[in-house]
Amino acid sequence: RSEVKPVEELPPVIAIDEYKGDTREGKYQLIIADGITKKPLDILPNRYKSTIKHYLQRHGNQVQVVIMDMSHSFKAAVQSALGKPVI
Repeated sequence: RSEVKPVEELPPVIAIDEYKGDTREGKYQLIIADGITKKPLDILPNRYKSTIKHYLQRHGNQVQVVIMDMSHSFKAAVQSALGKPVI
């Protein structure tokens, strides 16, 4: 039985951050966690603006608050995908 479940819809409060993982997709990956429970939800293969934007467009319809550092590319991707969530 797998404990990893594919993300269908992100919760209203999420937290995102990068970490160094050195995979074939890139030197840094992006973790997405529930901003309330702190439970990891997904890991994106890289931290590119386009990757983050497309992921949030697919799964972020309910997201209202994003906890993150003020990385310009993170902020641009979040606002492009989600409009004006509370950051």
